[in-house]
Amino acid sequence: MNQQSVKAEKNQNMVVPSKPSLIDLPEDLLLCIMELCDPHDLAMLGETCTLLHTFSQYDFLWKRFCEKAINVKDPDLGEVNSYRELYTTLLHRYGGMIGLYQVIAGPFGGLTEVRYSRGTLEGITWDPEFVDSPLKANVCFSLRGGNKYAQCLCLPFMAPHSSIITLEKDSGRFSHLCFSPKDHAKAVWKDFQYQHDFDFIHREELFRRFKSKIFKLMQSHSHEKKLLCLSHCYDFRLVHKPLVLPHANDIPESLLMPDGSCPKQLIAPGLFTGNGIFLGTQLFVFKYRNEKELCAFKVTGDDSVPAEELYFTAMLEYPVSPISVNDQKFHFYEELLDLEMKKGRISDISEQSFRLPLGTPLSVSYDKCYARYHGKGVINCVESWYECSLHVIVFDPDTVCVLWLDCEHPSLYKRILQGPRLSKY
Repeated sequence: MNQQSVKAEKNQNMVVPSKPSLIDLPEDLLLCIMELCDPHDLAMLGETCTLLHTFSQYDFLWKRFCEKAINVKDPDLGEVNSYRELYTTLLHRYGGMIGLYQVIAGPFGGLTEVRYSRGTLEGITWDPEFVDSPLKANVCFSLRGGNKYAQCLCLPFMAPHSSIITLEKDSGRFSHLCFSPKDHAKAVWKDFQYQHDFDFIHREELFRRFKSKIFKLMQSHSHEKKLLCLSHCYDFRLVHKPLVLPHANDIPESLLMPDGSCPKQLIAPGLFTGNGIFLGTQLFVFKYRNEKELCAFKVTGDDSVPAEELYFTAMLEYPVSPISVNDQKFHFYEELLDLEMKKGRISDISEQSFRLPLGTPLSVSYDKCYARYHGKGVINCVESWYECSLHVIVFDPDTVCVLWLDCEHPSLYKRILQGPRLSKY
């Protein structure tokens, strides 16, 4: 036997050690590694062998994904069997919808919150009724895992029916298309007890031709009903755009007190309800554009100033000099309109007396204010540009009054403290 044959025989008799494998690790260490996986990697890992498939089904691994998706610890599963089922059938696709949205139908708008509730995602609309009252909640749609369509619960006097949610992942928007838009409009029309026959209005396409006038006729605090009705006038869909609210601390640093707090002469940004001017109760976002301007943008909207548009601005560089309530001439809007604008420092503004001008159709319980600023507001930015001079009055950290001087009309704005889970998003 030659030397090569001897060497080959020895190689055949050698025991080659197997390569180290992931499944050779202790079970507790293996599970720790799997906890570091994202949902996609965990599912793919479970496809490699029987042991890892078994481990990948452990519900505590999927519970973490669910908690992260909905920002809730130990979420109630409701009728869902497991966290894995909840994530793979619902949250994997729709979990990113959770948050606040501005609903758009033409120039009109509203506020919707998508939140998790016992195994489902619910779309809740928040309607302003009165300035001093909490927002009114109504569940508009419900999404359950494994269902192709959403359940539409938009109107309390209509039976639940099907609708479809379409996601736009790149923009974060989604649209809600109900399969019964005509029935929506008809039900809303009937609910408001209008005299005209709906079938005639629908046949003649009066909804599309006179949608703005129809909106004005409806009750001022029923924004969601109007939107449902008006979706029949536009594209049948209600488009939902993510609404990012400013944090209470989103104030230019130069305006803050030495300790970092908001001075009493200013108001922290946030979500407000207000009675606007001639337009009923609406929703607004207050935020600082810079250290010189506090701006109010519309969440709801109309055909004069659409949703998302700037409504009014307080010019912080121009505080109004203290006005004596005993000076009769300042009891009229035209006299306030003639006040000279002078630059001043916010820190120099002192608490001052306040009184509404005569003939004002608004009652306020405040006789003092922390600050008063010159400003400008928009009455119409669609048909023609119409600005109005105004005074912005800070009563307290949550209350602002605006005097529309050219129109001789006041409006009151209150911070929304109850309703949507503003701190969650």
